[in-house]
Amino acid sequence: MADNMNPLSIGAIVAITLFIIKEVLEAYRKNASKNRKIKALKTILAEEIKLNYWVWKQIESIVKKVKEMPPETFYQIISSTSGTERFEYVRPDGGGGGIFFPEIKEQVFTQLITEIAELDEDFYSRSIEYGKGVAELQHLRHGVFDFIHETPKGEHYAEGFCEYALDELPDIKDKFQKLYIECTGDTELQHRMR
Repeated sequence: MADNMNPLSIGAIVAITLFIIKEVLEAYRKNASKNRKIKALKTILAEEIKLNYWVWKQIESIVKKVKEMPPETFYQIISSTSGTERFEYVRPDGGGGGIFFPEIKEQVFTQLITEIAELDEDFYSRSIEYGKGVAELQHLRHGVFDFIHETPKGEHYAEGFCEYALDELPDIKDKFQKLYIECTGDTELQHRMR
């Protein structure tokens, strides 16, 4: 049978074989590149989740503190010269304290969501849910300003807001945790202050 093959046939078989090998190697290289990119995106996004989970913890602390304070407690949000904010309270007996009140971080999510959508559908779905959680957390942060700090309409708004916030916080944490698990494989949600 080898006698029947002419050099042109052998050359065609070699060319086809080389083409197939080249395509397989190229597909492997593209897949490896895609996986590296997804891993990098998950690492970056996990860091933003940690920062926002710190905000979540601070809002939870503020809300719980307000619920345990006497009705005549004075609340204020102080901004330092560097721009950091602190939630402070003074009880009627003159005692008080404060809680660091960090801002929500969403720049990384906003910049990467389109790229995530192109790479992995499940990662994208969890990222969208995380984005909804960030928006809800931002709403609660604004609520601290609107309903606890400088409440012109009376204390009942602070009490109602605290109840609302305590109902919303677990759902937000769940959204953060699902994406955090997707990004890190770690089931325990971590926080970072900066």
